[in-house]
Amino acid sequence: PTRQLLRQLESEWGEKWREKVDLEERPFAAASIGQVHRGRLKEGNHAERGWKEGKRVAVKVQYPGVSDSIESDLSNLTMLVKATG
Repeated sequence: PTRQLLRQLESEWGEKWREKVDLEERPFAAASIGQVHRGRLKEGNHAERGWKEGKRVAVKVQYPGVSDSIESDLSNLTMLVKATG
């Protein structure tokens, strides 16, 4: 949902993320741990990367809670490997 997307972007990029990129709210692709959105860079501090205003970008936004789930899976795997030697 759009509400989750906006929360994730604000959480990761800060309240002024809209000053950096025009982003389509509707995803054009799904990924295993998130969604992919089309966007265009706005005028800003992209020059150090060689990027120009208007450059088309794809932004992969991770689903909320995925990071915690991955960390938990890795922790469980580590315990299993240690226990089985």
